Amino acid sequence: MLRPVHCTALLALFLLAACGPDASIEDQVKERIASMEAAGENGARADFMAHVATGFGAQQGQMTRDDFRRFMFLQMNQRRRIQAQLFPITVTVESANLVEARFKALVTGGGSGWLPAEGQLFNITTQWSFEGGEWMLWQADWEPIGP
Repeated sequence: MLRPVHCTALLALFLLAACGPDASIEDQVKERIASMEAAGENGARADFMAHVATGFGAQQGQMTRDDFRRFMFLQMNQRRRIQAQLFPITVTVESANLVEARFKALVTGGGSGWLPAEGQLFNITTQWSFEGGEWMLWQADWEPIGP
């Protein structure tokens, strides 16, 4: 079972943004991830989910797009401040329409003071498909690192 902070990690991995036509595929996907991160940190649920493909699946097929939307909604409502630090993002172009991005994410949330109430480091693997002229999050899997 996923702990509440796990969904916060997913927040970290999905980001939205418009990229210029001259940007490389790698840059476009990294920009999309950064935009989704910002939307998640700002609690902009609709902006965050706008870049998740209709056929999205997560956690080895155990989570649909609707499950993920509910999961993220719950996480954003339960934590006052969600923040993520992503490092390093490695993008592998599988084909003209499919890209894999891997990264680690340190996700923190909650708390009303200077320090977060909880945090977790995650390994995140995502797949992105090129649909309708945009890179859309197609698949995501994450696992906590350490306790």
